[in-house]
Amino acid sequence: MYRQPTQSTNAVSRLQGMNDLSEDACRKKLSLQERLYQLLSGYGYQQLETPVLESTELFMRKSGGELASQLYSFTDAGSNSVSLRPEFTSPIMRHYLENAASIQLPARWQYCGPVFRFDTSHPEASSQFTQVGGEFLGSSDISADVELLNLAMAVPTKLGLDGWSLKLADLDVLDSLLDPVGISERARSFIIQSMPSLSQGRSVVPRFLEEGRHLHLVGGSNGSNAAGETEDAALRQAVKGLNDDQARSVLLGLLQWNSADQLGQRTPEDVVERLLQKIKGTDNEDKLRQGLELASDLAVIKGEPPQALESVKKTLASAGANQDAVDRLSQVIDQVFNETGTQGKISLDFGLVRGLAYYNGVIFEVSHSDWPGTLGGGGRYDTLSRALGGSEAVPALGFAYNLDALIAIGAS
Repeated sequence: MYRQPTQSTNAVSRLQGMNDLSEDACRKKLSLQERLYQLLSGYGYQQLETPVLESTELFMRKSGGELASQLYSFTDAGSNSVSLRPEFTSPIMRHYLENAASIQLPARWQYCGPVFRFDTSHPEASSQFTQVGGEFLGSSDISADVELLNLAMAVPTKLGLDGWSLKLADLDVLDSLLDPVGISERARSFIIQSMPSLSQGRSVVPRFLEEGRHLHLVGGSNGSNAAGETEDAALRQAVKGLNDDQARSVLLGLLQWNSADQLGQRTPEDVVERLLQKIKGTDNEDKLRQGLELASDLAVIKGEPPQALESVKKTLASAGANQDAVDRLSQVIDQVFNETGTQGKISLDFGLVRGLAYYNGVIFEVSHSDWPGTLGGGGRYDTLSRALGGSEAVPALGFAYNLDALIAIGAS
């Protein structure tokens, strides 16, 4: 008689965040995938499948931000640094750049597949989950932003979900506010990543100014000698004409090649960041303070679009900033409201920052009261193509949902 095996004390268990699916669960998931495929196909989005394993550099070039610390990365048998796919946007842009000669823009692609993210602070929360979404390449028109927002909002509706909401912001508005201040790209990136905390108001600015000092975003030279000046000149020449992300890659390569360099307790990334600040200079402290104060004025603005937009316009006007970006955002919101009738579902929140460094325009997140994190989100990323080696900027935007999260809160 066959006896059911029991699990011994030394049995190998599944990893945290990596789940098995029964046949019933698989059938439900496949049914929802098919419904979302039909939805995206109706907008002209064609299926595209990308590899689960990609070069780590693909995700580090411009993704940065929160995602950089969440990669499942390792060195393969060929000594290549590779990573499990944490998102689809960079692979899809890589696909376009490799096949641009045969692809006519605008191009629309949809995808559905597993992604992997490791949470260093909470390893038990690390997971594999299924992302479903779409990418729209080749259009900078307002109609493209409207299309993506409409499509992103159609997903929960298509799956019978109520109680969802969408937060919207625009990084072009923040850039417009900071332009008159004249701060560096590094300081801008620092301010952008600080926006959620800056939404507490100007009272937190001194804390971030101190952090800026610690990161060597502000301050002067600590002195140098002839040999040091020669080395700085050589490094400056090596990164001439490169943006900060490309310069970091070059400096990290030089640092790893020079095995004689003694890092002490510092990581290679920390050394590279200090080198970059040194050879590219630092910001004036008053300018960084002014940038942080203006950004905090913007970050506190949230609420219903009409009222929030008026507050944004006043903030830009008081700083002597260009109003084009907020005027464009107003047009996007007006068209979305007219086409979808989603009043009450959309709010503006200029303290919003997506966890990826490649966004540059409209950004948004969709949430639900029954899910602790975000269900999905996306935005515009017109600069990603150049960061991945393209010869010119390709206007692009996209969105993605966590399909497993949608199922967990009752999608049907």
